[in-house]
Amino acid sequence: MKYIQTITMYLAEACDRNPIFTTIMIFLAMLAFNLFEASIERLVFGKHFEHWLDPLFTGVFIAWGAYATYLCAILRIRDKTGA
Repeated sequence: MKYIQTITMYLAEACDRNPIFTTIMIFLAMLAFNLFEASIERLVFGKHFEHWLDPLFTGVFIAWGAYATYLCAILRIRDKTGA
């Protein structure tokens, strides 16, 4: 969990603690992951197909977006209070 927190903290800092930009960056990461997954499926099986892991991957990226928004809020509060 510490690794995910560190990555998300760097992402939030890179997006100037703006949750909208952070969510857009995570959406673009999800898009890139889906394109990569589809290309691997085409190389191995000859076509892209839907499977039970697609909703799981989408849920993971949605949870990551929610966590990134939470960390952006934490960083903004920390800046306002000077802690």
